[in-house]
Amino acid sequence: MAKTADWDEIKRLAADFQKAQLSSTVQRLSERNCVEIVTKLIELKLIDVIFTNDGKEYLTSQQLIKEIKDELFVHGGRINVVDLAKELNVDLNQINISVPEITRGKDVQLVSGYLISHDYLEKIAREINEKLQLQGQLSVGELTLQYDLPAELLQHNILERYLGKIVIGKQDVSDPRIFYTEDYISTTKAKIRGALMGLLKPTPVAVIVNHCNLSDRLFWSLFDQLNAPGVLTGRQAGALYVPSCYTKTQNDWVLSFYKQNNYLEYDALSRLGISDPKGFIKRILANEELVFLSSCAIGIQIKQNLETALEECIASKSYLDVVSLLPSILSDTDIENILDSLLKNSKSTVLFDNTVFSSHYLEQLKQSCMPVTQKKAEATVKSGKYQQYYLEQQMSKADSTQYGHVDHKAERKEERRRKAATGKGGGGAQGRETKTKAVKKHTRSSKHAAQDSDSDDGATVTKKNNTALEIITVEDIEKVIKDTLENEGLDDLVTQVAEYLHSGLNLTGLSIAKEMAEKLLQDASQNRKQTHSSAQDKINILVNDIKLYEKGLKSFAFDQQPQFVKYLLKTFGADTLSEFCKYAASQSNLPVNDNLTVEQRNKIIKDLPEEYMKPLQSLNATLPEPNLDAFYQAVDACLSACEMILKKADKKKDKTLIQIHRENLISELESCEEPALSLHLAALAIFTICTQNMLHASGRQVPVIIAYLKTLMKEEDYEHIQLYHDLVSKFLTCSEEEKQDYQDKLMTELPLIKKLVADVKKNK
Repeated sequence: MAKTADWDEIKRLAADFQKAQLSSTVQRLSERNCVEIVTKLIELKLIDVIFTNDGKEYLTSQQLIKEIKDELFVHGGRINVVDLAKELNVDLNQINISVPEITRGKDVQLVSGYLISHDYLEKIAREINEKLQLQGQLSVGELTLQYDLPAELLQHNILERYLGKIVIGKQDVSDPRIFYTEDYISTTKAKIRGALMGLLKPTPVAVIVNHCNLSDRLFWSLFDQLNAPGVLTGRQAGALYVPSCYTKTQNDWVLSFYKQNNYLEYDALSRLGISDPKGFIKRILANEELVFLSSCAIGIQIKQNLETALEECIASKSYLDVVSLLPSILSDTDIENILDSLLKNSKSTVLFDNTVFSSHYLEQLKQSCMPVTQKKAEATVKSGKYQQYYLEQQMSKADSTQYGHVDHKAERKEERRRKAATGKGGGGAQGRETKTKAVKKHTRSSKHAAQDSDSDDGATVTKKNNTALEIITVEDIEKVIKDTLENEGLDDLVTQVAEYLHSGLNLTGLSIAKEMAEKLLQDASQNRKQTHSSAQDKINILVNDIKLYEKGLKSFAFDQQPQFVKYLLKTFGADTLSEFCKYAASQSNLPVNDNLTVEQRNKIIKDLPEEYMKPLQSLNATLPEPNLDAFYQAVDACLSACEMILKKADKKKDKTLIQIHRENLISELESCEEPALSLHLAALAIFTICTQNMLHASGRQVPVIIAYLKTLMKEEDYEHIQLYHDLVSKFLTCSEEEKQDYQDKLMTELPLIKKLVADVKKNK
């Protein structure tokens, strides 16, 4: 019932609409009312129409499809969808909705935004055929640019589809995107054949292709079909076409040249256009016995002639210039290779710059240099250079046997004996101090027993050990043999011959130097023993003094002792290190002064061999720290490295030393006129008298000493020395105007201080 009522309503509205249209203007609906009515009908889905872009017209889907097909026909079978929307004044979305309906059949298809009809494709096929017949060749890429269509569409839907029907031609087998006509193929073959027939020398394929206005691909595809009078060197870029006539001429020239000269030069063959000269020679002269060199190949006849000449040279004990017997194009390397092959089993000749010398001739030259070698060897021993070299060689041998765990006391003693021979007088009375650097670590016990100690990473041999000592120089040899060789016209070989003789003469010089050095060994060893004994005594005295001073500083409070220890190590400890440095430097042939500064000590330690350097570095590191135990341990290590011993302390001698020290302090005080120093000496003297112990302290520590003496002195004596201390302190800090007053007071009180020390000694 509802549907009937709706339909009745529609009929009524339609009647009203018709009535309104037929009525006069006054009674017609406005355009706006009409739009609203149509919109209402569309909302109720009672009608299905499409708006135009301006909204003033409506059309159905069937009408839109019909108009699209009409426009496609008008435009020749191809139209852009966007242009179609503009032409029909319809929204592009409506066009896209209608396109599937239009392309449902096979007559129309959508390609890249274009509607294309079957008739249009046939039209293009005819145009392409006309162009193919005119040009003889077409490519799909070229047509793509012309028709603005996808390459796949042009190739599969047009060219291949209509090939043999509308498009009369042939598709290239190697490149399906290329199409030819039979006439074009025939013409191209004839063009290539004519070009190849006219060539007389190797020509790049690129030149032939450019001359014939072809593509490389087409040339390669047609060449095998031509039966050309020549060959190609390859199928890659840069290939050459070699005519048969050129190859025949090449072969004839090579055979003729070899027959006349018995050799062939690679560069000459390359200039003929032969890319592989060696391979070409092996192929064309397969039956010949050839020797291939870096620049040419030579025949057996040249080699035989050279062998004969060398035999004559050896027999005559002379020399031979081989350049005159070989082709001039041979390089020096080629000549050396030939001679090496001929002389490899001969010990009677030596080659110098293309000149062969007999061994007998060279021996004569060597003998003429022997007097100079003798003099040079003597001078080397006197200067100490040979002793230095010999020591380094022994160290190198010790390193090489370290991995084999060789540990023989006798070998160590022998090494020490040799080392002792290279002291400051290493070359005897006329010798000079030389410098050596050991590379192996030696750890010696305090009882002079030598023990090997392998390092963690193995011994390292210095570059010096790999180079023999030069007794006689090449220049010395040149001066001797120069006249002899110049008389023979061999002045350009003087240096080479001298370098050859240098090795043998230098070995002879080393042998002479060894004999001379061994004669000086005993005296040098004796001198070294005396140096060892003297250094050991000095070090014993210093260490014993430090221990005596240590007893004295232990009288003070525990927190006050470090400052005394630090000053003790700074002075006596540094002196002990200096003695070790001087001894180790003398043992290692390093230059050394009697009085060493801190910088000089550090430099000596750095330059010492490892056997001395490590323990001395450890001792040096203990000096800034107030730790006497660490210092004593480091001293023990240094004594062991230097094969020294620390003598046991004698208490009777220690008492004597303390007494002597006390008397020296009092004696120095009596002659001293400087107030601050007098106070310092007085404090040390009173401490020694009262405690019977020695004390080593700096001026800054005098107040601490005086405070300690308070309990050991009479009250009036203590007050007197404390007053003098106050005067010294004020004198050191007062202004320039007050200095004179304090100076006068100090000088007045000074005799009383000296008398006070004498009274304390007397009372004790």
